Amino acid sequence: MPEEVDTFWRGCQQEGCPPTNPSRFAMLTVKALLCRLEYDDMVFEVERKRGWDTLLSAETYHCAMGLLARQVHGISRSLCYWIAGYLVKLLRRKKQHWEVPAMAFLVELLVCPNVRRWGDRILQLVPTYLQSKCRLMHRLVLRGLLALCKTPLMVRRMRPLLQRLIELLTDADGEVVGMTLSVLSKVLWATGIPVASPITLQLAERLQPLFDSDANHVQLLSMHLFRDVMELVAEEGKKPLKQHVHQSLIPLLCHLHDENQRVAEASRETLLQATKFLKNRKLQQLLESEQTWVVGKCLLAEYSSRVDEYLQQSLLYLESPQASMRAAAIRFLGLAGRHVMHQQVKLQVIYEGE
Repeated sequence: MPEEVDTFWRGCQQEGCPPTNPSRFAMLTVKALLCRLEYDDMVFEVERKRGWDTLLSAETYHCAMGLLARQVHGISRSLCYWIAGYLVKLLRRKKQHWEVPAMAFLVELLVCPNVRRWGDRILQLVPTYLQSKCRLMHRLVLRGLLALCKTPLMVRRMRPLLQRLIELLTDADGEVVGMTLSVLSKVLWATGIPVASPITLQLAERLQPLFDSDANHVQLLSMHLFRDVMELVAEEGKKPLKQHVHQSLIPLLCHLHDENQRVAEASRETLLQATKFLKNRKLQQLLESEQTWVVGKCLLAEYSSRVDEYLQQSLLYLESPQASMRAAAIRFLGLAGRHVMHQQVKLQVIYEGE
């Protein structure tokens, strides 16, 4: 319980008989104040959605704050603007007890266009709160950034956040990773300025493992963003990026046979962009004509010096939970075997994998 509320509650205890729980006392006080302001409908609506009970739990109170914020938005947009301004000031003070509820309330208010006028000051808070050890805070901040992305000027001003956002791609929380990918995609396209080499290399390195994520939406977003990286990289960054593009070919080839059709299509689109980036006309034509069954053979012929690398990558997909991808890996291993028949050791690796 924040010190201010605790002090106020103890003072009231000395004068009367408030509820024994300070959190319940604070909740009843808020309800009484809202009724005093003739916002009885808001009190009733929150009650109907069990918001007041949710407010009393440490695990769910941020949800109740979001519910309250949505109700306030329905009452007065000007009130939303002034509340948002106060919350921004509160968050700048870095008072630990107030940070999560304040951010939860503020994020919900960002649906209102006039609240987004606080965008510059909110963006100043983002680096600090993205470094928080609280995973819930990461989710709230990313939701706020997605809301601010509705304003083109705000998206362009998020470019300094790229480094910290890229770091979040290794988070164990799939929801955090998914929202981060969405924000990154919007920021990269916002300015139309070619992306510098260090950023593209870091992105490429962190995106490829996400192609095999258990979450389909993360797979889709990561493939689409990898495609964007290949399109947006600055000229001087193309040569160092080539190695990462080559490393993406086998994962994308295997995901052409993904049971999820959206993932399979995203893989085809990204693989097609990779062939354009590598300026490989043969592979590009095969993908454009949807001759996917020939792509593996052509890939081995075009990049025979990389067979060892492709071999090791394809072996990993023998463990895929999807039968279609295991079958695709086995077919590719069979093709690879013809390229290394003269090397008994490499053949043994293939046979052991099968």
